[in-house]
Amino acid sequence: MQKLKINFHGESWTLKKFECNDDDLKECMKVAARMKLPLEKALLDPFFYYYLKIPAIASTEHLPGKKWSGLLDSPKNQIEIWYNAKKIKKLQIADIDHDLLLFPIYNKNKIKINKEYSPGIYVEQQAIGFVGSYELNIESFNLEDLQFNLLQFNDKLLLQPPTYSNQKLQFRKKETLLIYQNSFQIE
Repeated sequence: MQKLKINFHGESWTLKKFECNDDDLKECMKVAARMKLPLEKALLDPFFYYYLKIPAIASTEHLPGKKWSGLLDSPKNQIEIWYNAKKIKKLQIADIDHDLLLFPIYNKNKIKINKEYSPGIYVEQQAIGFVGSYELNIESFNLEDLQFNLLQFNDKLLLQPPTYSNQKLQFRKKETLLIYQNSFQIE
C-alpha cells in the first residue's frame, strides 16, 4: 500500500449558518447579553466560547449548523498531488475547471448552488495558508480515478475534498491564518 496525499494551499472560504438546539441557544443568548453584544457579534469573540462553556461549541470552528467551505479560486491557490512520497503534479483550480476542452484533463464533479439566505445567523471566514492535507492508502495510482469536487456557491468557486475511486480521502491537517471574518443576521 502506498500513500496518496493531496495538499491544498492558498485561501479558504467558509460560510456557516449557526443552528443549535433551544437550550444551547438560550445559553448563547445569556452569554451574549452578559457581554453586551448581539449574538451575531458575540460569535466572533473568542471570549464568548470561554464564557459559554459548552464543549460542543468550543469555537467558531465548531459552530453547529450548515457549512459551505473549500479552497477559494484565487490567484494564490495551488494543489499538489503526492504519491509514494513524490510530488507528481502541481496545479491550480483553473486547470481543473476547463469547460471548453474537448476532452477534460481531470475528472471533476461541479455542483452549483445559488443560495438565497434564509433567516438566521451566518458567520463568514476567509483564511490563508496550508488549507488542508488529504490522504488515502492505495495499491497503485491512476490519475483517471481521481475526482475533484467543485462547488459554485453564488459567485465563489470552491474546491472541496477530492475522492479517489469513489473513496473519500481522509483530512489530516491544516495550518491557516484567519484573514477575514464577518457575521450577519438575516431576519
